[in-house]
Amino acid sequence: MIKKTRILFASIIGTALEFYDFMLYAVFLEAIAQSYFPNDDVMTNQIFGHVGFVAAFLMRPFGASVFGYIGDRWGRRKALILSISLMGIPTLIIGILPTYTQIGVWASVILIASRLFQGLCTGGEYNGSAIFALEHVGKRYPGMTGGLITGASVIGALFATLMGLLLKQEGMPSWGWRLAFVLGGVVSLVGLYIRLYTSESPAFQKMKKEHKTERAPLMSAITRDWSSSLTTIVIGTLNGVLSYTLFKFLDIYLCHHLCMDQREVLKFSSVGIIVYIFSAPTMGFLLDKMGGPKMLTRACIFVFIAALPLYYLLQQKSPGSLLAAQILLGLCVASIAGPQHAFVQTIFPVADRYSGVSFNYCVGMALGGGGGPLLMELAVTYFGNLYLPAFFLMTVSFIGFWAIYLRSRQNRFYS
Repeated sequence: MIKKTRILFASIIGTALEFYDFMLYAVFLEAIAQSYFPNDDVMTNQIFGHVGFVAAFLMRPFGASVFGYIGDRWGRRKALILSISLMGIPTLIIGILPTYTQIGVWASVILIASRLFQGLCTGGEYNGSAIFALEHVGKRYPGMTGGLITGASVIGALFATLMGLLLKQEGMPSWGWRLAFVLGGVVSLVGLYIRLYTSESPAFQKMKKEHKTERAPLMSAITRDWSSSLTTIVIGTLNGVLSYTLFKFLDIYLCHHLCMDQREVLKFSSVGIIVYIFSAPTMGFLLDKMGGPKMLTRACIFVFIAALPLYYLLQQKSPGSLLAAQILLGLCVASIAGPQHAFVQTIFPVADRYSGVSFNYCVGMALGGGGGPLLMELAVTYFGNLYLPAFFLMTVSFIGFWAIYLRSRQNRFYS
């Protein structure tokens, strides 16, 4: 029991630190865009800044394939130690990188390269740490365990948001945002230290002992388990749209389209994130009671129904309506993200699980989390319809429902 608790603690802490590093860019996007891209127009700089945001998502599937291969061939523990060791480097570089006015276009190039490297490492972290913990826990509350790890990633994002609240206060120096990145680079060493004192998962050890490792686990996952791969991509897309609506898009939506103060918006965003943190394990617990397919299909229905009321509440702009909207969005995100770890793990065998789950989920996150907010922002800006993001969310949740339902009809699951 003590060993399993230590494993879970290591997964939670490592994931939280990793996502703190990754989400800082989104929190300080405006300051970064102004420092590293050469344009006086705020909106143009925002679009340039989003390039760095999207670039990291595009690298996540590649990172998932690299770390997934390591995790399926040589062990989950080795892959996770490597991912957290490397994550701190680009975070520290961003924190100390000279601006565009100081070194010219090299500032933009190094910034994008650092974000690509962050995406590479994050691609191997999030699902990998969940697989590692769930294979240790076994059948004892896998949904709640996965929900706790999901909550840990959000704790990292919350701390990044709180750093934004602190460093964007009046009187703080314009370069204050750099302190958050430097801190993230240094603190990554803590996650590495914790991970060094863990043991390999029993499922992988058994597979290794029986010489059942795959030569090309990702290819096996894509070809042999293609329906599982497609389902995981769809779940990742839906989770990406929801998560980064909460983490970033609503900030832009409220500031640029509803003309709200940025500091005020961040306070309400923090409420949604806190709801997400505490709801994710609860939603995972519901999966333990109901079963994965039933829980996730019902979650998709909930998101579909909640989308229009959510954007109606936002447009009222009163403190009560904004608070209600953030609570509703936090519950929507948690209903998908909390249970998904325990579900997607069961639709891949041990031999290609790390590669299959991580790669396909990251493809979905790249589509939904990287492209979704940018697509919604461009759509609202171009057409001027403030409800377009709600219809976008309804479409993705509808696709998610059918993907999970059809996959569950195959009735092929793994322990």
